[in-house]
Amino acid sequence: MVWEWIATIFAGLGGAGIVLLFRVFFKKIPKWMIPVSAGLGMMVFQVYSEYTWYSHTRSLLPPETVVVAEIAQTAPYKPWSYYRPQILKFVAVDTHKVFPLKEGRVVQVNLYFFERRMSANTWPVLIDCDKALQANIRDTQNDEPVPDNWHQTVHTKKIVQAVCGKIS
Repeated sequence: MVWEWIATIFAGLGGAGIVLLFRVFFKKIPKWMIPVSAGLGMMVFQVYSEYTWYSHTRSLLPPETVVVAEIAQTAPYKPWSYYRPQILKFVAVDTHKVFPLKEGRVVQVNLYFFERRMSANTWPVLIDCDKALQANIRDTQNDEPVPDNWHQTVHTKKIVQAVCGKIS
């Protein structure tokens, strides 16, 4: 976040510098264009970084990671987001770390929750590949996770498709 703040400051300085350079050659450019171009440079950089955050973060993930949910958001103070909503949150599952349990085709996987300007969170869940259900892990008994209650969410089918193809 500090680096983004520094980059925003430099984008503003770059915008002001461009207008200062143009003022050397074109004397009729008013002085008020310098702070306006600095503010515009900062705004353009922030919009750019918000729209490229998802693709950049996704490119840093291992190839075995599958994105199962993308949450696009709009906001009244960002009118451009109504034209093209920004993906500021997403959920991924690491298909490389699938732990089969003793009972049937039930596996344990970790869901990773990513959000812009926040640390990633990990949530272990159980997936029943035969019934296409998921359950949160309530506790462990004899080194086996105990499911809370089996349910289906909007994204359970994508998780099952990503994970259950890896087991026999």
